[in-house]
Amino acid sequence: MRAILMTESDDQGNIWIDLIPPVEVRTEHSSPHRIAIKAGALNTEDAPDPAIWLRTTRTEAYRLIDDLNAALQEGDRDGAAKTIKKTTIISPVNGGVNSETGEMVLLLKGASGLEQQVEIPFDQSGAMLEILERAASAAGKWHDQRSTVTADGLQTIDIRPRETEFLMLGEDPASSRPILVARLVGGHQFSFVLDQKIVEQLRNRPRKNDEQAAPSTHRWATVAEDIEWFQREWCTLYEPPSDSDLRRGSAALRRLLVDNMLHAAWRHYGFPDQPTVTGPDLKALLAEHRRPIRHVVSLIAGGATLNGIQFAMIGAARADNANTGVPADAEEGFAVEVFSVSRDARNGPGDSGLVHLTEKSFRLNDYLDAPGAVRRGTAFKRRDIIKYFANYAGGVHLDGVKMRGKEDEFYEHIAELKQKIHADTMDGLYFELLSIGQALGKSVDLQALAAKIRSTK
Repeated sequence: MRAILMTESDDQGNIWIDLIPPVEVRTEHSSPHRIAIKAGALNTEDAPDPAIWLRTTRTEAYRLIDDLNAALQEGDRDGAAKTIKKTTIISPVNGGVNSETGEMVLLLKGASGLEQQVEIPFDQSGAMLEILERAASAAGKWHDQRSTVTADGLQTIDIRPRETEFLMLGEDPASSRPILVARLVGGHQFSFVLDQKIVEQLRNRPRKNDEQAAPSTHRWATVAEDIEWFQREWCTLYEPPSDSDLRRGSAALRRLLVDNMLHAAWRHYGFPDQPTVTGPDLKALLAEHRRPIRHVVSLIAGGATLNGIQFAMIGAARADNANTGVPADAEEGFAVEVFSVSRDARNGPGDSGLVHLTEKSFRLNDYLDAPGAVRRGTAFKRRDIIKYFANYAGGVHLDGVKMRGKEDEFYEHIAELKQKIHADTMDGLYFELLSIGQALGKSVDLQALAAKIRSTK
Protein backbone atom coordinates (compact mmCIF):
# COMPACT_ATOMS: atom_id res chain seq x y z
CA MET A 1 0.00 0.00 0.00
CA ARG A 2 1.28 3.45 -0.93
CA ALA A 3 0.46 6.18 1.56
CA ILE A 4 1.16 9.88 1.30
CA LEU A 5 0.64 11.40 4.74
CA MET A 6 -0.53 14.89 5.50
CA THR A 7 2.45 16.47 7.25
CA GLU A 8 3.87 19.82 8.27
CA SER A 9 7.48 20.91 8.41
CA ASP A 10 9.22 23.70 10.30
CA ASP A 11 12.42 25.73 9.96
CA GLN A 12 14.43 23.13 11.83
CA GLY A 13 13.53 20.42 9.32
CA ASN A 14 11.14 18.59 11.69
CA ILE A 15 8.21 16.74 10.14
CA TRP A 16 4.95 16.86 12.09
CA ILE A 17 2.30 14.15 11.68
CA ASP A 18 -1.16 14.56 13.24
CA LEU A 19 -2.25 11.24 14.69
CA ILE A 20 -5.95 10.40 14.71
CA PRO A 21 -7.82 8.15 17.17
CA PRO A 22 -8.20 5.51 18.26
CA VAL A 23 -4.87 5.17 20.03
CA GLU A 24 -3.91 1.62 21.02
CA VAL A 25 -1.14 0.29 23.29
CA ARG A 26 0.34 -3.19 22.99
CA THR A 27 3.11 -5.08 24.77
CA GLU A 28 5.49 -7.81 23.74
CA HIS A 29 4.78 -11.13 25.45
CA SER A 30 8.45 -12.03 25.67
CA SER A 31 11.66 -10.25 26.64
CA PRO A 32 12.35 -7.30 26.47
CA HIS A 33 8.57 -6.64 26.74
CA ARG A 34 8.68 -3.42 24.76
CA ILE A 35 5.70 -1.09 24.54
CA ALA A 36 4.13 -0.23 21.17
CA ILE A 37 1.79 2.75 20.67
CA LYS A 38 -0.43 2.63 17.60
CA ALA A 39 -2.46 5.47 16.06
CA GLY A 40 -3.83 6.38 12.65
CA ALA A 41 -2.52 9.15 10.38
CA LEU A 42 -4.31 11.11 7.68
CA ASN A 43 -3.56 9.94 4.12
CA THR A 44 -3.81 12.48 1.30
CA GLU A 45 -4.78 9.85 -1.27
CA ASP A 46 -8.06 7.98 -1.58
CA ALA A 47 -6.88 5.03 0.47
CA PRO A 48 -7.26 3.76 4.04
CA ASP A 49 -5.49 5.85 6.63
CA PRO A 50 -2.29 3.98 7.55
CA ALA A 51 -1.32 2.98 11.09
CA ILE A 52 1.71 4.56 12.69
CA TRP A 53 3.57 2.47 15.31
CA LEU A 54 5.89 3.90 17.97
CA ARG A 55 7.89 1.29 19.82
CA THR A 56 9.87 1.93 23.01
CA THR A 57 11.32 0.21 26.07
CA ARG A 58 9.40 0.02 29.35
CA THR A 59 11.85 2.42 31.00
CA GLU A 60 11.30 5.00 28.29
CA ALA A 61 7.55 4.41 28.48
CA TYR A 62 7.51 5.38 32.17
CA ARG A 63 9.61 8.47 31.37
CA LEU A 64 7.19 9.28 28.55
CA ILE A 65 4.28 9.15 31.03
CA ASP A 66 6.05 11.74 33.22
CA ASP A 67 6.83 13.96 30.21
CA LEU A 68 3.24 13.74 28.98
CA ASN A 69 1.94 14.72 32.43
CA ALA A 70 4.32 17.68 32.52
CA ALA A 71 3.24 18.77 29.04
CA LEU A 72 -0.45 18.50 29.97
CA GLN A 73 0.11 20.59 33.10
CA GLU A 74 1.95 23.20 31.04
CA GLY A 75 -0.99 23.34 28.65
CA ASP A 76 -3.35 23.91 31.58
CA ARG A 77 -1.22 26.84 32.76
CA ASP A 78 -1.24 28.34 29.26
CA GLY A 79 -5.05 28.35 29.12
CA ALA A 80 -5.72 25.12 27.20
CA ALA A 81 -9.27 23.78 27.15
CA LYS A 82 -10.16 21.84 30.32
CA THR A 83 -9.63 18.08 30.03
CA ILE A 84 -10.73 15.55 32.65
CA LYS A 85 -8.43 12.56 32.94
CA LYS A 86 -10.13 9.39 34.23
CA THR A 87 -7.86 7.21 36.36
CA THR A 88 -8.92 3.82 37.68
CA ILE A 89 -7.60 3.15 41.18
CA ILE A 90 -7.27 -0.52 42.12
CA SER A 91 -6.93 0.09 45.85
CA PRO A 92 -5.65 2.58 48.43
CA VAL A 93 -2.20 1.67 49.74
CA ASN A 94 -1.46 4.14 52.51
CA GLY A 95 -2.10 7.62 53.78
CA GLY A 96 -0.56 10.18 56.08
CA VAL A 97 0.69 13.73 56.32
CA ASN A 98 3.80 15.50 55.10
CA SER A 99 5.52 16.41 58.37
CA GLU A 100 7.19 19.47 56.79
CA THR A 101 4.27 21.03 54.93
CA GLY A 102 1.24 19.56 56.67
CA GLU A 103 -0.16 18.33 53.37
CA MET A 104 -2.42 15.27 53.34
CA VAL A 105 -0.70 12.41 51.51
CA LEU A 106 -2.59 9.55 49.85
CA LEU A 107 -0.79 6.62 48.23
CA LEU A 108 -2.96 4.81 45.69
CA LYS A 109 -2.35 1.82 43.43
CA GLY A 110 -3.40 2.63 39.87
CA ALA A 111 -4.65 0.32 37.15
CA SER A 112 -1.39 0.79 35.24
CA GLY A 113 0.55 -0.75 38.10
CA LEU A 114 2.10 2.52 39.25
CA GLU A 115 1.60 3.68 42.80
CA GLN A 116 0.31 7.22 42.65
CA GLN A 117 1.02 9.67 45.46
CA VAL A 118 -1.49 12.47 45.82
CA GLU A 119 -0.72 15.46 48.07
CA ILE A 120 -3.50 17.81 49.16
CA PRO A 121 -2.70 21.14 50.87
CA PHE A 122 -3.75 21.23 54.52
CA ASP A 123 -6.34 23.95 53.99
CA GLN A 124 -7.99 21.80 51.29
CA SER A 125 -7.92 18.50 53.19
CA GLY A 126 -11.31 19.14 54.78
CA ALA A 127 -12.89 19.71 51.39
CA MET A 128 -11.23 16.54 50.10
CA LEU A 129 -12.67 14.48 52.97
CA GLU A 130 -16.12 15.94 52.38
CA ILE A 131 -15.97 15.09 48.67
CA LEU A 132 -14.76 11.55 49.39
CA GLU A 133 -17.53 11.05 51.97
CA ARG A 134 -20.14 12.31 49.49
CA ALA A 135 -18.84 9.97 46.78
CA ALA A 136 -18.72 6.96 49.13
CA SER A 137 -22.25 7.69 50.36
CA ALA A 138 -23.55 7.91 46.79
CA ALA A 139 -21.80 4.64 45.89
CA GLY A 140 -23.29 2.91 48.95
CA LYS A 141 -26.77 4.17 48.06
CA TRP A 142 -26.35 2.95 44.48
CA HIS A 143 -25.39 -0.51 45.78
CA ASP A 144 -28.26 -0.69 48.29
CA GLN A 145 -30.79 0.08 45.57
CA ARG A 146 -29.50 -2.79 43.43
CA SER A 147 -28.61 -5.38 46.06
CA THR A 148 -30.63 -8.56 46.45
CA VAL A 149 -31.03 -11.15 49.19
CA THR A 150 -30.36 -14.74 48.17
CA ALA A 151 -32.39 -17.77 49.22
CA ASP A 152 -30.08 -18.47 52.18
CA GLY A 153 -30.54 -14.98 53.56
CA LEU A 154 -27.20 -13.54 52.40
CA GLN A 155 -27.00 -10.18 50.70
CA THR A 156 -25.05 -10.12 47.43
CA ILE A 157 -22.27 -7.53 47.42
CA ASP A 158 -20.44 -6.73 44.21
CA ILE A 159 -17.10 -5.63 45.64
CA ARG A 160 -13.62 -7.10 45.53
CA PRO A 161 -13.35 -9.40 48.57
CA ARG A 162 -10.24 -9.49 50.71
CA GLU A 163 -8.90 -12.43 52.70
CA THR A 164 -9.50 -12.02 56.43
CA GLU A 165 -7.47 -13.90 59.04
CA PHE A 166 -9.11 -12.53 62.21
CA LEU A 167 -12.51 -11.09 63.11
CA MET A 168 -13.72 -10.14 66.59
CA LEU A 169 -16.74 -8.36 68.00
CA GLY A 170 -15.60 -6.71 71.22
CA GLU A 171 -16.17 -3.73 73.47
CA ASP A 172 -14.19 -0.54 73.94
CA PRO A 173 -13.19 -0.55 77.65
CA ALA A 174 -13.29 3.25 77.87
CA SER A 175 -16.68 3.97 76.28
CA SER A 176 -18.27 0.46 76.49
CA ARG A 177 -19.29 0.84 72.85
CA PRO A 178 -19.19 -2.31 70.67
CA ILE A 179 -16.27 -2.54 68.26
CA LEU A 180 -15.69 -4.79 65.26
CA VAL A 181 -12.01 -5.62 64.74
CA ALA A 182 -10.94 -7.06 61.39
CA ARG A 183 -7.39 -8.01 60.41
CA LEU A 184 -6.66 -8.67 56.75
CA VAL A 185 -4.11 -11.15 55.45
CA GLY A 186 -0.87 -9.20 55.29
CA GLY A 187 -1.19 -7.46 58.65
CA HIS A 188 -3.56 -4.54 58.04
CA GLN A 189 -6.04 -4.26 60.91
CA PHE A 190 -9.13 -2.07 61.17
CA SER A 191 -11.49 -1.29 64.04
CA PHE A 192 -15.03 0.03 63.62
CA VAL A 193 -17.29 1.48 66.31
CA LEU A 194 -20.76 -0.04 65.82
CA ASP A 195 -24.24 1.08 66.75
CA GLN A 196 -26.79 -1.29 68.27
CA LYS A 197 -28.57 -1.92 64.98
CA ILE A 198 -25.37 -3.20 63.33
CA VAL A 199 -24.58 -5.39 66.35
CA GLU A 200 -27.99 -7.03 66.11
CA GLN A 201 -27.55 -7.53 62.36
CA LEU A 202 -24.21 -9.27 62.98
CA ARG A 203 -25.59 -11.48 65.73
CA ASN A 204 -28.81 -12.34 63.92
CA ARG A 205 -28.67 -13.58 60.35
CA PRO A 206 -30.77 -11.59 57.86
CA ARG A 207 -34.23 -13.03 57.51
CA LYS A 208 -35.44 -14.14 54.13
CA ASN A 209 -38.02 -12.12 52.29
CA ASP A 210 -40.81 -14.58 53.03
CA GLU A 211 -40.11 -14.28 56.76
CA GLN A 212 -40.26 -10.50 56.61
CA ALA A 213 -43.76 -10.66 55.19
CA ALA A 214 -46.89 -10.85 57.31
CA PRO A 215 -47.20 -14.09 59.35
CA SER A 216 -48.89 -16.86 57.41
CA THR A 217 -52.10 -18.41 58.68
CA HIS A 218 -51.60 -21.45 56.45
CA ARG A 219 -52.13 -24.68 58.41
CA TRP A 220 -48.83 -26.22 57.38
CA ALA A 221 -46.75 -23.03 57.32
CA THR A 222 -45.13 -23.80 60.68
CA VAL A 223 -43.86 -27.12 59.30
CA ALA A 224 -42.10 -25.31 56.44
CA GLU A 225 -40.78 -22.66 58.84
CA ASP A 226 -39.35 -25.30 61.19
CA ILE A 227 -37.61 -27.18 58.35
CA GLU A 228 -36.12 -23.96 57.00
CA TRP A 229 -35.10 -22.89 60.49
CA PHE A 230 -33.18 -26.12 61.09
CA GLN A 231 -31.51 -25.75 57.71
CA ARG A 232 -30.54 -22.13 58.29
CA GLU A 233 -29.70 -22.05 62.00
CA TRP A 234 -28.54 -25.60 62.86
CA CYS A 235 -26.80 -26.77 59.66
CA THR A 236 -23.64 -24.77 60.29
CA LEU A 237 -20.05 -25.76 59.65
CA TYR A 238 -18.44 -23.92 62.56
CA GLU A 239 -20.83 -22.04 64.86
CA PRO A 240 -23.69 -24.19 66.23
CA PRO A 241 -26.64 -22.94 68.28
CA SER A 242 -26.04 -22.52 72.00
CA ASP A 243 -27.12 -25.20 74.47
CA SER A 244 -30.15 -23.10 75.45
CA ASP A 245 -31.13 -22.67 71.79
CA LEU A 246 -30.78 -26.42 71.30
CA ARG A 247 -33.08 -27.10 74.24
CA ARG A 248 -35.67 -24.69 72.87
CA GLY A 249 -35.27 -26.26 69.43
CA SER A 250 -36.18 -29.63 70.91
CA ALA A 251 -39.77 -28.34 71.10
CA ALA A 252 -39.79 -27.99 67.31
CA LEU A 253 -38.31 -31.47 66.93
CA ARG A 254 -40.97 -32.89 69.21
CA ARG A 255 -43.73 -31.14 67.27
CA LEU A 256 -42.41 -32.41 63.94
CA LEU A 257 -41.26 -35.92 64.87
CA VAL A 258 -43.01 -37.07 68.04
CA ASP A 259 -46.37 -35.38 67.45
CA ASN A 260 -46.13 -36.48 63.79
CA MET A 261 -46.74 -33.06 62.21
CA LEU A 262 -44.06 -33.88 59.64
CA HIS A 263 -45.67 -37.14 58.57
CA ALA A 264 -49.08 -35.48 58.41
CA ALA A 265 -47.78 -32.72 56.14
CA TRP A 266 -45.89 -35.25 54.00
CA ARG A 267 -49.08 -37.25 53.38
CA HIS A 268 -51.24 -34.14 52.92
CA TYR A 269 -49.09 -32.95 50.01
CA GLY A 270 -49.18 -36.34 48.31
CA PHE A 271 -45.56 -37.39 48.72
CA PRO A 272 -45.02 -41.17 48.59
CA ASP A 273 -43.94 -43.42 51.46
CA GLN A 274 -41.77 -41.42 53.94
CA PRO A 275 -39.13 -38.70 53.65
CA THR A 276 -35.54 -39.84 53.92
CA VAL A 277 -32.75 -38.41 56.06
CA THR A 278 -29.09 -39.35 56.43
CA GLY A 279 -27.13 -40.14 59.56
CA PRO A 280 -24.80 -42.66 61.20
CA ASP A 281 -25.90 -46.28 61.40
CA LEU A 282 -24.71 -46.87 64.95
CA LYS A 283 -25.35 -50.64 65.00
CA ALA A 284 -23.42 -51.14 61.76
CA LEU A 285 -20.54 -48.93 62.97
CA LEU A 286 -20.27 -50.92 66.20
CA ALA A 287 -20.31 -54.17 64.22
CA GLU A 288 -17.63 -52.77 61.89
CA HIS A 289 -15.42 -52.07 64.92
CA ARG A 290 -16.41 -55.35 66.66
CA ARG A 291 -17.86 -53.72 69.75
CA PRO A 292 -21.13 -55.22 71.05
CA ILE A 293 -23.66 -52.82 72.56
CA ARG A 294 -23.53 -54.66 75.90
CA HIS A 295 -19.90 -53.55 76.29
CA VAL A 296 -20.61 -49.86 75.61
CA VAL A 297 -20.12 -47.58 78.60
CA SER A 298 -21.22 -44.28 77.03
CA LEU A 299 -21.88 -43.52 73.37
CA ILE A 300 -23.70 -41.17 71.02
CA ALA A 301 -24.31 -41.69 67.30
CA GLY A 302 -23.66 -38.05 66.32
CA GLY A 303 -23.30 -37.14 62.66
CA ALA A 304 -23.35 -33.35 63.02
CA THR A 305 -20.61 -30.90 62.07
CA LEU A 306 -18.86 -28.74 64.66
CA ASN A 307 -15.86 -26.44 64.17
CA GLY A 308 -15.36 -27.83 60.68
CA ILE A 309 -15.24 -31.48 61.81
CA GLN A 310 -17.98 -34.08 61.38
CA PHE A 311 -18.18 -36.54 64.28
CA ALA A 312 -19.91 -39.93 64.50
CA MET A 313 -19.97 -42.78 67.02
CA ILE A 314 -18.22 -41.00 69.89
CA GLY A 315 -17.87 -42.96 73.08
CA ALA A 316 -16.15 -45.60 75.18
CA ALA A 317 -16.61 -49.35 75.64
CA ARG A 318 -15.31 -52.22 77.76
CA ALA A 319 -12.44 -54.17 76.22
CA ASP A 320 -10.26 -57.13 77.12
CA ASN A 321 -7.36 -56.05 79.30
CA ALA A 322 -4.28 -56.95 77.27
CA ASN A 323 -1.95 -56.65 80.30
CA THR A 324 -3.88 -58.80 82.78
CA GLY A 325 -6.04 -60.90 80.49
CA VAL A 326 -9.25 -59.80 82.28
CA PRO A 327 -12.07 -60.04 79.71
CA ALA A 328 -14.48 -57.23 78.83
CA ASP A 329 -17.42 -59.07 80.47
CA ALA A 330 -15.74 -59.21 83.86
CA GLU A 331 -17.18 -57.25 86.80
CA GLU A 332 -13.92 -55.35 87.29
CA GLY A 333 -10.38 -55.13 85.96
CA PHE A 334 -11.44 -54.80 82.32
CA ALA A 335 -9.93 -52.17 80.00
CA VAL A 336 -11.83 -49.23 78.49
CA GLU A 337 -11.34 -48.08 74.90
CA VAL A 338 -12.27 -44.58 73.76
CA PHE A 339 -13.17 -44.23 70.08
CA SER A 340 -14.81 -41.97 67.52
CA VAL A 341 -15.21 -41.60 63.77
CA SER A 342 -14.53 -38.13 62.37
CA ARG A 343 -13.58 -36.34 59.17
CA ASP A 344 -12.65 -32.87 57.94
CA ALA A 345 -15.97 -31.47 56.67
CA ARG A 346 -14.59 -28.27 55.16
CA ASN A 347 -14.13 -29.79 51.72
CA GLY A 348 -17.66 -31.05 51.13
CA PRO A 349 -19.18 -34.55 51.37
CA GLY A 350 -17.13 -37.41 52.71
CA ASP A 351 -15.58 -40.10 50.51
CA SER A 352 -14.04 -42.46 53.08
CA GLY A 353 -14.75 -46.17 53.26
CA LEU A 354 -17.16 -45.62 56.16
CA VAL A 355 -19.29 -42.94 54.48
CA HIS A 356 -22.01 -45.51 53.72
CA LEU A 357 -22.27 -46.07 57.50
CA THR A 358 -21.77 -42.51 58.78
CA GLU A 359 -24.17 -40.97 56.22
CA LYS A 360 -26.58 -43.80 55.61
CA SER A 361 -29.96 -42.97 54.05
CA PHE A 362 -32.87 -43.84 56.37
CA ARG A 363 -36.61 -43.69 56.03
CA LEU A 364 -37.61 -41.16 58.68
CA ASN A 365 -39.25 -43.65 61.07
CA ASP A 366 -36.28 -46.01 60.80
CA TYR A 367 -33.93 -43.11 61.58
CA LEU A 368 -35.92 -42.15 64.69
CA ASP A 369 -36.16 -45.73 65.92
CA ALA A 370 -32.42 -46.40 65.42
CA PRO A 371 -30.06 -46.00 68.40
CA GLY A 372 -28.88 -42.45 68.97
CA ALA A 373 -27.14 -43.06 72.29
CA VAL A 374 -26.03 -45.90 74.59
CA ARG A 375 -25.42 -45.87 78.33
CA ARG A 376 -24.18 -48.94 80.26
CA GLY A 377 -25.27 -51.32 77.52
CA THR A 378 -28.76 -49.81 77.08
CA ALA A 379 -29.51 -48.26 73.71
CA PHE A 380 -31.81 -45.24 73.39
CA LYS A 381 -33.64 -44.36 70.19
CA ARG A 382 -33.21 -40.96 68.62
CA ARG A 383 -36.90 -40.47 69.33
CA ASP A 384 -36.10 -41.00 73.04
CA ILE A 385 -33.38 -38.31 72.93
CA ILE A 386 -35.91 -35.79 71.56
CA LYS A 387 -38.42 -36.68 74.29
CA TYR A 388 -35.69 -36.42 76.93
CA PHE A 389 -34.93 -32.80 76.00
CA ALA A 390 -38.55 -31.85 75.39
CA ASN A 391 -40.03 -33.49 78.51
CA TYR A 392 -37.18 -33.73 81.01
CA ALA A 393 -34.24 -31.39 80.29
CA GLY A 394 -36.20 -28.15 80.06
CA GLY A 395 -37.17 -28.00 76.39
CA VAL A 396 -40.94 -27.76 76.80
CA HIS A 397 -41.64 -28.17 80.52
CA LEU A 398 -39.49 -25.28 81.73
CA ASP A 399 -41.19 -25.28 85.12
CA GLY A 400 -39.05 -28.25 86.13
CA VAL A 401 -41.97 -30.64 86.56
CA LYS A 402 -40.70 -34.12 85.83
CA MET A 403 -42.26 -37.45 85.06
CA ARG A 404 -42.91 -40.08 87.70
CA GLY A 405 -42.20 -43.76 87.95
CA LYS A 406 -40.58 -45.74 85.18
CA GLU A 407 -40.60 -42.87 82.68
CA ASP A 408 -38.70 -40.70 85.14
CA GLU A 409 -36.14 -43.48 85.71
CA PHE A 410 -35.83 -43.90 81.93
CA TYR A 411 -34.93 -40.23 81.42
CA GLU A 412 -32.56 -40.28 84.39
CA HIS A 413 -30.74 -43.16 82.71
CA ILE A 414 -30.30 -40.99 79.59
CA ALA A 415 -29.22 -38.06 81.79
CA GLU A 416 -26.27 -40.14 83.01
CA LEU A 417 -24.65 -39.37 79.65
CA LYS A 418 -24.31 -35.69 80.58
CA GLN A 419 -20.63 -34.69 80.65
CA LYS A 420 -19.60 -38.29 79.92
CA ILE A 421 -18.96 -37.63 76.20
CA HIS A 422 -17.87 -34.54 74.32
CA ALA A 423 -17.80 -33.76 70.62
CA ASP A 424 -15.05 -31.17 70.47
CA THR A 425 -16.38 -28.40 72.77
CA MET A 426 -20.01 -29.61 73.03
CA ASP A 427 -21.55 -32.00 75.52
CA GLY A 428 -22.42 -35.29 73.85
CA LEU A 429 -26.17 -35.26 74.55
CA TYR A 430 -26.52 -31.77 73.09
CA PHE A 431 -24.42 -32.85 70.13
CA GLU A 432 -26.80 -35.74 69.49
CA LEU A 433 -29.75 -33.33 69.52
CA LEU A 434 -27.85 -31.05 67.11
CA SER A 435 -27.21 -34.08 64.86
CA ILE A 436 -30.93 -34.87 64.65
CA GLY A 437 -31.74 -31.25 63.77
CA GLN A 438 -29.01 -31.18 61.11
CA ALA A 439 -30.35 -34.41 59.62
CA LEU A 440 -33.73 -32.74 59.16
CA GLY A 441 -32.27 -29.48 57.84
CA LYS A 442 -30.08 -31.26 55.27
CA SER A 443 -32.77 -33.64 54.00
CA VAL A 444 -33.48 -33.05 50.31
CA ASP A 445 -36.94 -34.60 50.76
CA LEU A 446 -37.85 -32.23 53.58
CA GLN A 447 -36.55 -29.23 51.65
CA ALA A 448 -38.87 -30.30 48.81
CA LEU A 449 -41.76 -30.51 51.29
CA ALA A 450 -41.03 -27.01 52.62
CA ALA A 451 -40.91 -25.65 49.05
CA LYS A 452 -44.24 -27.36 48.25
CA ILE A 453 -45.86 -25.80 51.33
CA ARG A 454 -44.48 -22.39 50.43
CA SER A 455 -45.84 -22.60 46.90
CA THR A 456 -49.35 -23.38 48.15
CA LYS A 457 -51.48 -20.32 48.93
